[in-house]
Amino acid sequence: MKDFKIKRYDYERTRKRKRAVKATLLTAVLVAAALAVGWFVYPPVYDFVTNFQLPQPSAGEPGQEDSPSGSGEALPESSSSSAPQAEADIAFPQSAAYLPPEVVKDAARLDSALADLSAKGIDGVVFDLKDADGLVHYQSGLELVQTNRAQAETVYDLAQVTARIREAGLVPVGRLFAFKDRTATAHMYDSAVKYMDSEVNWIDDSRDNGGKSWLNPNNREAQDYIIALTEEAVGMGLEAVLLDGVQFPEGVSLNLATYGNTGTLDKSAILTDFLTRARGAAEGAGGYIATTVNLLSAAGLSDVRYGGDVAAVISAAGRAVVEVMPEQFGNGVTSEALTLSAPALDPYASLSQALEACGEVLLGDGEVELAAMIQAYTSTTLEAAVNKTYGPEEIQDQVRAVQEAGIQNLLYYNPQGDYSALG
Repeated sequence: MKDFKIKRYDYERTRKRKRAVKATLLTAVLVAAALAVGWFVYPPVYDFVTNFQLPQPSAGEPGQEDSPSGSGEALPESSSSSAPQAEADIAFPQSAAYLPPEVVKDAARLDSALADLSAKGIDGVVFDLKDADGLVHYQSGLELVQTNRAQAETVYDLAQVTARIREAGLVPVGRLFAFKDRTATAHMYDSAVKYMDSEVNWIDDSRDNGGKSWLNPNNREAQDYIIALTEEAVGMGLEAVLLDGVQFPEGVSLNLATYGNTGTLDKSAILTDFLTRARGAAEGAGGYIATTVNLLSAAGLSDVRYGGDVAAVISAAGRAVVEVMPEQFGNGVTSEALTLSAPALDPYASLSQALEACGEVLLGDGEVELAAMIQAYTSTTLEAAVNKTYGPEEIQDQVRAVQEAGIQNLLYYNPQGDYSALG
């Protein structure tokens, strides 16, 4: 690279010398012509000669003002060089559906799924960038992904996938799990939630029950890792990133989990600060973020995930996807704020009551764009007595409940990507 620069520099000096010699000769010829022609033509010739200036190499030739390369052709715009799109011009899809990595990585299956969703009137696709285990499914160029051994064994080309989705007439949205990440914690060891301020990583259950470690939401390096992935995805042409798992851990022995703080832990403020930074990074790269929010927490049934100010967390992101799936209420809920008996059996009534209990937390002043994550699958975790098969009627009941509550955008979620129940 250095040799190339040196050669170019010598060439420029030689060219300038030649041009200077030519300019001197030209000036002499013009002066001689003026003397020969006579006084009556002298003034215009004199003006021309005395005002003659050597063209400046750095200024470019006429017609090249828009071409920094000096080739005379306009450079194509890229996501990194173009100005970020105005906030008002971009929005979360009106209706989207989730597709799992095994579908996204198979071109034939992806094309088939996209055609099917488009025929059903779906206008967006959500797919995993980084899953809840911490595996990165697109081909990342980040050194930290390699260091963390987070790159999945099989990957997809993010630019190609987003292009294919757009060609099908759909909006691509990448889902990126944040602090729920057992892969990075094995290598970013200092960035993990710790057990009673020790050097040992805290896990959310016993190892026999599949307990997992978490990245520490209160750790700057953990936050920066997620933000770097967000910036990279937007830089590859993906406009929308859905940040999932932006929360503090849930599980057993939460009283033994520590986060490196020396004073009172304000969970809401920590998450708000993170989302503010992530949002700024995404918008600076020309995209935007949304974050998921759990309906149980929004209804005030738990402050474990987000702390006491869920509204502030949502507002920091600017967009939120509310997890309204009836399965999350388990076999039932009994509290001062909300009482539900066998919630999955009557999705409309359950969601209507839960959304009403949220008060202003979700809708607030209406400035936050909301979507609802609809359960488009039959639960495999609920007891048979309080469970039922979820088909078109149960899905539509959820849609009716959330839209009556003022949430119009929808995200249909089926872990297998099977949306035959949508008709």
